[in-house]
Amino acid sequence: MKVIKNNMDQKIPETKEASETIEEKIDGVLNKIRPFLQREGGDIQLERFDEKTGVCYVDMVGACSGCILAASDVSDSVQVMLMDEIPQITKVELVPPKETTEQGFEDLLKRLQEQQQADMEMDKINKEKAADIKADKPEEKK
Repeated sequence: MKVIKNNMDQKIPETKEASETIEEKIDGVLNKIRPFLQREGGDIQLERFDEKTGVCYVDMVGACSGCILAASDVSDSVQVMLMDEIPQITKVELVPPKETTEQGFEDLLKRLQEQQQADMEMDKINKEKAADIKADKPEEKK
């Protein structure tokens, strides 16, 4: 077990929180948000943290990159969560997208088309199974 000394030279066990870097803490909070963004084909990443100003820079990627709602998502949700859990953060800023909005849109469109194709194939399989079940049942006489 790792120990640290407090200001009275007493040895105390080091907690996980004390050993985490600010970046690890930020990633921990972002991991809570990630599933919601990933469900829509996007994600969020820590770009950098400026220790002097307390500003946390995040990057929205995938379908979130260039989305018109990305800035409000960052200011309304991400900033609130980060500032609430990590007192060193004074502000959260969205960095400009690295990929073009058009590429993000194309990726989202492709994923939607793939999902639509998968849904159509599943419907076909379900209809075939239903027809097989119906064919196997003896008809009831009235």
